[in-house]
Amino acid sequence: MEKVLVISSNKSASEALVNFIRDSFRCTPKLVESAYQAKTYLDSEPSVELAVINSPLMDESGFELAEYIIEKTAANCIFMIKEEHIEKINDRAEKCGIIIVGKPFSRTLLYQLVKTLDIAVTRSLKLYSENLRLEEKIREIQTIDKAKFLLMEYKDMTEAEAHAYLEQYAMNKRKKKSIAALELIDRINEQYL
Repeated sequence: MEKVLVISSNKSASEALVNFIRDSFRCTPKLVESAYQAKTYLDSEPSVELAVINSPLMDESGFELAEYIIEKTAANCIFMIKEEHIEKINDRAEKCGIIIVGKPFSRTLLYQLVKTLDIAVTRSLKLYSENLRLEEKIREIQTIDKAKFLLMEYKDMTEAEAHAYLEQYAMNKRKKKSIAALELIDRINEQYL
């Protein structure tokens, strides 16, 4: 996890959180003191992966900010609040996807929580990348099939002939089959449509 935002109005807690995250996860977290500063930063830096809010903040409780972060960004959010206040916000936090940590807490708990989030984010990014790759492959297949269909319809070819023609065309042009298919689609559209 590289992009971490720490929001805390308490100077000593801020320093401890920043040092802990920097030392434990080899990153340099950005520190802000208020919800306003956090929103301004998040608007200019949308790639934040994790926001850690140490409530209360100087300009609000911090929970509204946590809801804002979950709703408006892709960042995960850890909201630190005194143990006795957890019950009041637990249901709302759970529905939003905000992770609540009761204060005081142990460094081990925070480490395990952030590490778990890091693993989950990494896994999600891998799945997202794989999904994009598969979607691109589907688009390529659809383009190739469309080119073959147009060859069959307007050039009176069988599917096997259209397939062979497209492969030969791509090979002659030294282009990927999907790119060659796009060219053929354009040529057939210009000629017949």
